[in-house]
Amino acid sequence: MLTKRSPAFFISLICIIGFWLFYLKYTVVTIEDRIQLAKKDIVVERKNHHILKAEWKALTSPGRIQHLATRHLRMQQMEPAQLREFDSAIFHSEKSKSTKKLSKLVSEILNDKASELSSLE
Repeated sequence: MLTKRSPAFFISLICIIGFWLFYLKYTVVTIEDRIQLAKKDIVVERKNHHILKAEWKALTSPGRIQHLATRHLRMQQMEPAQLREFDSAIFHSEKSKSTKKLSKLVSEILNDKASELSSLE
């Protein structure tokens, strides 16, 4: 039942399958290369993440922020007399006794802390 065309058909079928397997292998190799590059990029990004995290910690340290605030914003520390409790009498232009008490209490606390710090030095 094999005719003269049978060998040509099988040879062309084998060639087509061979080219398809070559193309498939080439595609798989390309994908594997891309995966390896992605893994290397992930490692590099993880290293960069640690560096950026350390830089962020340095930039947001409270001492640095306080230094920059005093240098550029010209802010001053609040005085105890500036603190007030919420009281409806404040809105009626009446001095509240509790405000004076709070101011006195805060100044006493600050003086105590200052004396503790000076005794430690």
